[in-house]
Amino acid sequence: MIALIGIVLSLTISIGIGKHDPVQEAKAQEPTQWTPTPLEQRKMDSLYSIDAATKADMDSIMDLIDAILIKLD
Repeated sequence: MIALIGIVLSLTISIGIGKHDPVQEAKAQEPTQWTPTPLEQRKMDSLYSIDAATKADMDSIMDLIDAILIKLD
């Protein structure tokens, strides 16, 4: 009885595995060039100016720290 149930289960599984659709290959898409809108361009410009200002502030802070360290020596 157990052997019969095992045979039925194995046949069911093997039939289920054999009846699947073949895998379709993925098709590559052509990359599209991103063109920013005027709003996005303004945002990027403001971020670049903020970045430049932050770098300038950090450079001045580093110069001040160096001057303080020289005075401490």
